[in-house]
Amino acid sequence: MHYQSSGGSGSDMEEGQNLRPNNNFAPADAENSEQLSHNTGQDSQAGVESSGGLANNLGNDTAGRVDAVDDRSSIIGYEDPIVLTQSTHSFLFTEPTFSLPFLFALGIVMLSYTCLVLALYNNIADGNSPGNFMNVPVGVTIDVKVAQYLSLLVGLIMEEEIPEALYLLRMISERTLHNRAPNLHFGKFAFCAVVRIVMGYLFYFNMFTVVAQSTAVIEIFFDVLALQFLQQVDDIAFRLAKMDVFGKRLKRASTRKCFRATFERLPYSRRKKMTIFVKALYVFNFCVLMAGMAVVTIKQNNGDYHCKSITVHFEDYIWENALVLDSAGGEEEMDLIYSYFNGVYVLDGTHAGRPVYTEQNKFDNTPYDEKIGAVIRYCEEEGAWAFMHENIRKDRNTRDSDCPWLLRSPDTKSFNLLEVSGDWSVWTGIIHAGASFQTYCNGCGSEADCNYHGTCTERQCGCDLSENDGYPLYTGIHCEFSRPCLQLVGDGDDRWNILPIEKIDYEFTSWNAYGRGVYKYAWGGNVTIPEDDALLLTYSGSRWFGSYYEGANQKGRDDWLHYAKEYHAFWDEVYKENTQYVSNPTDRSEPIAVDFFTIGRRGAKYGPLGELVPLREPVGTGYFECPPLGMLIGDFVSEILEKEGVS
Repeated sequence: MHYQSSGGSGSDMEEGQNLRPNNNFAPADAENSEQLSHNTGQDSQAGVESSGGLANNLGNDTAGRVDAVDDRSSIIGYEDPIVLTQSTHSFLFTEPTFSLPFLFALGIVMLSYTCLVLALYNNIADGNSPGNFMNVPVGVTIDVKVAQYLSLLVGLIMEEEIPEALYLLRMISERTLHNRAPNLHFGKFAFCAVVRIVMGYLFYFNMFTVVAQSTAVIEIFFDVLALQFLQQVDDIAFRLAKMDVFGKRLKRASTRKCFRATFERLPYSRRKKMTIFVKALYVFNFCVLMAGMAVVTIKQNNGDYHCKSITVHFEDYIWENALVLDSAGGEEEMDLIYSYFNGVYVLDGTHAGRPVYTEQNKFDNTPYDEKIGAVIRYCEEEGAWAFMHENIRKDRNTRDSDCPWLLRSPDTKSFNLLEVSGDWSVWTGIIHAGASFQTYCNGCGSEADCNYHGTCTERQCGCDLSENDGYPLYTGIHCEFSRPCLQLVGDGDDRWNILPIEKIDYEFTSWNAYGRGVYKYAWGGNVTIPEDDALLLTYSGSRWFGSYYEGANQKGRDDWLHYAKEYHAFWDEVYKENTQYVSNPTDRSEPIAVDFFTIGRRGAKYGPLGELVPLREPVGTGYFECPPLGMLIGDFVSEILEKEGVS
C-alpha cells in the first residue's frame, strides 16, 4: 500500500496531487479501521528489506533538508500543525446533517446562545431611560473605572471563538479541505465558522454590558469569567464525548481521524489578505470596546446618567432658633420648618463625581432670581449625602464649614441620590436620627409613571383632558393630583376662589405654590378685612396657611407674578408675619378633609406654631368642602378675572 507523506516533494504539493482514497479522513467505522491496520502491517514487513538501500540513497538529501529546515526555523520559529478544533462545533461539518452528533452539536450551540441572550436581556431589560438603555450606573469609583478597562482587555484576550474560526478559514481553503477529507463540505465548514464568530460577538456585547453596569471590582471579573464559561461548554462537551459519557456514536464522532489530521499550510501569498483582515479585526474590536467604555466614562463624569430633576419631600421637622446669615454678614434666629424646602430640585453641576441638586422656585419650578436655593450634594468629609443652605448654620463654629449639613444620609459611597437607603439624620438643635427623606425622579418612562392619568412623552407626563371643558383632569409632575377645586366653601359659609393671574384663549394661569393652587377669600363667614387687603390660602410644603396681605388688592399682574416666583415660606417668614390660620400637615392637592386652626397667642409656652384653636369641632371633621360650580370653568375664571381687574 502506498502512502503520501505530508512532507512529500515540493512538486507534488504545488500540483495539489490528490491523496489516495485509503488516506482520506472521512468518517469510518470500526471494521474499516481494523482492516486498515492489518494491511498496513503486511506492507510494513515487506518494506523492511528495502529500507536500508532507500536510507542510504536519501541520507545525504535528508541531511541537507534538515539543515535547511533548521536554518529556516531560526528565522520564523516553530509553527503548530493545522488541525481541526476539538469542539462539538466541529460536528456541524464533520457529521452528516440530522445525525445524532450533528443534532447534539446544534443543541450545544443553542444552549450557549440561549444563555448569552438571556444574560444580555436580563442586564438591559430594565433600561428605560433615554440614552441609558444599558442601565449604566450614574457613577463609579476610580478603582472600578480602571478595572473596567482592564477587564475588557482580559476578555478580548480570553475570547477564542472568533480567532479560532478566522484562523481555520484563513489556513484551510476549500481545496485543502477536499484533499484531506473529501467527504467534508466546505460550506458546512464555513457555516460552523460563522456560528462561532456570531457567538464571539455576542460574548463581547454581554461582556461590555456587564462591565459597564458594574459598581465593584470583584463583580466585574466574576461576571467576565462567568460569560467565558458559557463559551467553553462546547469544549467540555467534546471531552466528555471522547470519554464515552454520551454514548458510542458521540464517542466515534469525537475520535474521527479528521481531528488528528494535519492540513497543508497555504502559501503566505494566498492567505496574506486574510491575515491582514484578522489582525485588523482584532485591532477594530479592541478600539470599539475601549472607545465604548470611554464614552460611558465621559457620560458618567458629565452627569449624563443622573436624573435631571427630582422632587424632595421632608417631614414636618422643626428647628427653633436656627442660625441664619444675612447678606451683610450679620446673624439672626428663625424657626426652620424643613417642609418649607419641599419641592423640585434640578441638577446643577457635579461635586465629587456626584450630582448637585439646587432648589427651584415654588411657582413654576425654575431658578429663583433673587433668593438662593438650598442644595443637596455629596459631602466627602461626612461620607454621606447632605441637604444644606449656604446661609443656614448649625452654630457659629460652622460658619466656614464646607459641608454645613442640616440633613445627612447614612454613610454611603453611592453616586445616585435616589438609591440611598436608610434613615437620615436631621439637625433640630441636636442630631435627630431616624428622619424620613423622600426623593423621586421627575422624569417618566411609561404611563405608569404618570399614574395612568396621562401619557409619557419625551420623559414628561401630559395629563388627560376633560372631554367636557378641555381642561386637565389631573395636575402635578406625575399627574398625581386631581383637578383642584376652583371654589372652597368653609364651615362658616365663607367662600374662597382659586386665584388666577391671567387667561389667554382657553388657557388660564393660576398662582400656585408648592404645586397647589392659591385661594383668595371672596365673601361670607365671620371674616372682615379692608377692601385693599387680601386673605390668601397658600400651601407651604406640608400645611396650608391662611395669610393676611396688606394692600394686596392694589397690586397688578406683574407684582403677583413676581411675588409668586420668589415666594418661599421660610425666607418670607410667612407664618411669623402674616398667617392667621393653619392646617394640620397634609399632602392633598387641596385643603379638603383637613382640620384648620386659628392661631391665638404666640410665645415659648405654645411652641413654634403658637396656640392652635380648632375652627371646627370635633377635631377630625375638616373645614372646607368643594361644591359644584354650576358653570363652565372658563366662565368661572373669566368672572374672577373681571372681579380682580385682570384681563
